[in-house]
Amino acid sequence: MAHFSKTALLVGAGFALALGAGVAALPGCDAAAPPTAAADDLPLGDQGADDMKADGDWGAALTCKPVPDLPRLANPKIFVSLQGLTLRLVDAGAGFEKVFPIGPGAMDLKAGSSTYGESLSYYPLKATGGQDFVITPDGITPCKTWHTDAATGQRSPVFAGLPFLSWFGSYGIHGPIDNYRAPNGGNLRRGFVSHGCLRMEAADVLEVYARIKGVARVPVHVQREPERDGQGRRVDVPDRWIGAECDADADCNFTGGVCRPNAFSGRGYCAARCTSSCADKAGYPTTFCMADPDAAGQGLCVTKETPQNYGCRPLDHFEPQARSRPDGSATATVCVPGSPGWIGDRCLADGDCRDGNRCAAGLCTRACAGSCPDQPGWPTTTCVAAPELGGASCARTCTPASNASECPAATTCVERARAGAAGARDVCLPL
Repeated sequence: MAHFSKTALLVGAGFALALGAGVAALPGCDAAAPPTAAADDLPLGDQGADDMKADGDWGAALTCKPVPDLPRLANPKIFVSLQGLTLRLVDAGAGFEKVFPIGPGAMDLKAGSSTYGESLSYYPLKATGGQDFVITPDGITPCKTWHTDAATGQRSPVFAGLPFLSWFGSYGIHGPIDNYRAPNGGNLRRGFVSHGCLRMEAADVLEVYARIKGVARVPVHVQREPERDGQGRRVDVPDRWIGAECDADADCNFTGGVCRPNAFSGRGYCAARCTSSCADKAGYPTTFCMADPDAAGQGLCVTKETPQNYGCRPLDHFEPQARSRPDGSATATVCVPGSPGWIGDRCLADGDCRDGNRCAAGLCTRACAGSCPDQPGWPTTTCVAAPELGGASCARTCTPASNASECPAATTCVERARAGAAGARDVCLPL
């Protein structure tokens, strides 16, 4: 279902936002119209009866939240991963680094849209052709409150008196929106949930603001793929949950957490044992107890696929598939190990690769004579001379400066001559 040539992509398209092609039609989260009221829609926030009234009881939403007294960073930088669902704040000189969970834009499933197949937060990258942005003091609102519905003109205080940090026009970093009348400013859903902005926990956006307040320019680097460090480990929040990447059971630091191997990704993932049901974690997609394919009669807690984690995108080499409980009493669409099958994805056999691709040296590829197709939501591809893949073949391009986060396990980012064209490209090839 991860492929945009498949009809299954259109399932759930009712909750996607319709975006135009120009900047004026893509105003970001502050002015975008909320979704319609279909069952699968991603709501703007807490939609109780009082929230829909102009004279509603706004609770603590009109109260500016206190900014913590924290040391300001001298040279802060922000790194955002849309599919990794992370915001990393660093100051190398001060030895500071902290990773926060985020809720970026919903997946855009409107065919013909400029961000089709991407998170709505990807639009600034499409519009500028770059990944680097900046937060300046004049782009910061320390206490933002009101949102205006572009369709009705109705105002509601969904920003809850929390900071709004603009990194590209009305595309900003702000509070969680959901349950915005709560004294703490609301609760974050970690996943593809916003109109284009980057949502954070209320305490987290207050901390980021406190640490960058007054800094003339804060660089913001945004990428689609999860961040990886120099050793290839995924950058993530300290408290792991089901589906998180792991090397050992100790990495799955929740009750009953175990690290399971994923033959497709070449990396481990966190799960838990179960008999019929699983615990859920606030802000994360719900879980499901499915029959463990490697242990007869036993159950394994996995994540359900929802609009919040559409296509199991935040997980490395997972696919949405129907699975049953150990006793067969219920079935759900859940995220399980599998290959998306596009160029550069890992594979075990030709059948794991799709849309005309084949499996060579553990990677999906195809023969080429100068050009290669691209897929929305995936890194670009190029035709290179690659004896490892059987000659002139399509390979996934990579970015050495970001630790080649586009490359899967057991591959490396190397420069290769283009096949059928001049020049060379950095591409992911087997080790």
